Amino acid sequence: MSRFARLSGVTAIAVGSALLTATPADAAPTVSTRIAGYTVSPTSITKGASIQVKGQSQKLSGARWVAAPGTRVTVYFDADGTAPNKSMGSFTVDKYGNFAPKFVPSTSGYWSVVLPQTAVYKVTATSRKYVKVNTPTSYRPPTGSWNCPSWAPIKGNASSRIYHLPGQRYYSKTKPEMCFANERAAIAAGYRKSKV
Repeated sequence: MSRFARLSGVTAIAVGSALLTATPADAAPTVSTRIAGYTVSPTSITKGASIQVKGQSQKLSGARWVAAPGTRVTVYFDADGTAPNKSMGSFTVDKYGNFAPKFVPSTSGYWSVVLPQTAVYKVTATSRKYVKVNTPTSYRPPTGSWNCPSWAPIKGNASSRIYHLPGQRYYSKTKPEMCFANERAAIAAGYRKSKV
């Protein structure tokens, strides 16, 4: 027959002649938290540009929300059509509770921030904010440049209205006035493909 005993806050259960003890559960966090002033900007960018994720980590102190310096937040990204909430990194907030990391997204998707649970603080998370990444189809390189960016590798010669694909005979000898992401964009701009 089992019997229970209380030993300095630890429950002891006697089963026959054996005494089994159960340690008390870890104390649950008691301080509520929130992320105030959460923004992601800009919300529409050209591919290659950066965005900034900003906010302030706060804790409830009595009836007031105050900064929670020293806490760490984790920024998450959910790309269109992929598994959600990929961690983009954890960041320690400054002495005012603020954080403002920058990122260069390669695709559109949702951004959110989580202040994880600790021994003291309760977990909190922001809403998800969407950033649209626009992929341009053409690019005007700096005057005198011999190169096009990797996302727009087709070289366009403005005077001849001819475009050259990587690997064609005159590609490396062409100083581009315009660069195109694909042949369709070059044709739409009034260029024709080089014959060699």
